[in-house]
Formats: sequence, structure tokens, C-alpha cells
Amino acid sequence: MLRNKHGLSLVLTLAMMLLAFPRLPFSAEWGWGTWFAVLWTSLAVLVAAANGWMAWRTERERERREEWERRQRWLEVQRAWNHRLSSRQRRRMG
Repeated sequence: MLRNKHGLSLVLTLAMMLLAFPRLPFSAEWGWGTWFAVLWTSLAVLVAAANGWMAWRTERERERREEWERRQRWLEVQRAWNHRLSSRQRRRMG
């Protein structure tokens, strides 16, 4: 997950939330400080969720690409093997 910029951003966002959350002024009275704390926390959670989604998506696309490349290599080997076999059979028959 830390192989891309989204994974790193997710870790930094979670660290920022962990450090800042205890210092935010949450209280029963809905003043400017409480509104700021709620909005800041909402934005930080949204950023963390977006970066987590993109990190997961990027990792999944990388795995799919590697699987596709592995299958292409296997197909090339199979084609080469079939070509060798067919040329040997032609020599025997002809």
C-alpha cells in the first residue's frame, strides 16, 4: 500500500489526525471552535478515505497488470512451443 503516493498520503493523514484530534476543541456548546473541529475532522476523514480508496485501487490495477503480463509471457512460450512441434511434424511428413 505504501508503494504509491496515495498510500503515503493516507499514512500522513492518519498521523495528522492522530496528533491533532486530542487538541481539537470538542464541547457540548456549539461555538466556533466546535464547528471548526467537526468540519476539520470531517475533511480529514474524507481525505483519508479518498487516499485509502486510491491506494487500494492502484494496488489492484498493478496486480492485474502483472497477471496480464504473466499470461502474455506464458502465451508466447506456448506459441513458440507449438511452432516448434508443428515444424518437426512437417519435417517428418515431408
